[in-house]
Amino acid sequence: MLEYQDKTVQEVAACTCDRCQRRMTRDDLDWHEKLSVAFRGGYGSIFGDGRMVSIDLCQQCIKEALGPWLRIESVDEGVFSVKGVDGLDYQERLRAEWDREDR
Repeated sequence: MLEYQDKTVQEVAACTCDRCQRRMTRDDLDWHEKLSVAFRGGYGSIFGDGRMVSIDLCQQCIKEALGPWLRIESVDEGVFSVKGVDGLDYQERLRAEWDREDR
């Protein structure tokens, strides 16, 4: 015979982008495009041994901060296309724009 017990579970209800402070909820279309990364720094890590590192980004900030290095592909077409430009050309163009910007 199976025995059951009550269990309290928490689920994420909202996420705030650490870069632009945009607040996203499950009702937003951006919710499914957000990126959350969390890891613990290992031995010799530049972040510090055992330190927790985390970030939450909305899709706009992912594109703005990481766009030149993202590989964007379509499952159906094989390669992402932007106005007739294949994914590799698009990536090279984003990298060139990134390099031209003053930092």
